Amino acid sequence: MSTATIDPILLSVYARTFKSITDEMSISMEQTTRSPILCEAKDYVTGLYDGDGNMLEQTENLPILAFSLAPVCKYIKEFFGDDLHPGDVIFHNDVFSLGNQNNDVAVFKPIFLDGELVAWTAVKGHQADIGGNVRGGYNPNAVEVWQEALRIPPVKVVEKGKLRKDVWGLIFANIRLDIVQHDMKAEMGACTVGERRVQELIARYGRQRIEAHVAALYDATRTAAIRARARCITTAATRAASSPSASTSRSATTTSASTTRAPTRRPTASSTAPSPPAPRPPS
Repeated sequence: MSTATIDPILLSVYARTFKSITDEMSISMEQTTRSPILCEAKDYVTGLYDGDGNMLEQTENLPILAFSLAPVCKYIKEFFGDDLHPGDVIFHNDVFSLGNQNNDVAVFKPIFLDGELVAWTAVKGHQADIGGNVRGGYNPNAVEVWQEALRIPPVKVVEKGKLRKDVWGLIFANIRLDIVQHDMKAEMGACTVGERRVQELIARYGRQRIEAHVAALYDATRTAAIRARARCITTAATRAASSPSASTSRSATTTSASTTRAPTRRPTASSTAPSPPAPRPPS
């Protein structure tokens, strides 16, 4: 971990810059996609991640897609290992490798500095078709995933900056609508927008300084989350203790115990004296 001095002003600048990057990626998606699912309903998420796949920022648009990219980013990094290079572009939608649904197809683009992986940009959007038995990808009669959609585990469609035409053709030969090709190109373009902005940020401030402040941002976020959780627990406990139902319950329990408990009586002289003998019948 870097030992660079943490500047609180720069800390805020970086945090806002990361957000502006994912927002710009989101605007790129809105302006370049063709399906109304994407350009009007905004059923997509854009994200920025560090070299290990930890989230720096996201613009989720739809809450259901929030935090859906980071686990896949880490999986892809582990899947390819050292076989990641500048210019690579990776597709993914497979629900059996941390995807959320097959129609939500993601694009991941690694970002390198001096040959070392430093960050990722990623976009996931709901595509108008993804193969399977039924147009659109929703098959209520499906009894297995192969009847629902085309599964895409992590696969490079661009390698070292060169489009893999064979892979591209294989994927889109199994998808009905040409519009999906255009929308996936829009996702790739949005990732490139994010890549450029990250490279500009590193060129301006330097990698060491940025990484030190990113670590500080993670620590601040973790501390804020712990404090917020502690406040929730304290508030819930206070409300439970002071609620009328709790007081009524305690009162009822006390009353019940006092009415059902058998009274303790001390023995008296009359209760301990021997009983007089019974009278004898007349002879």
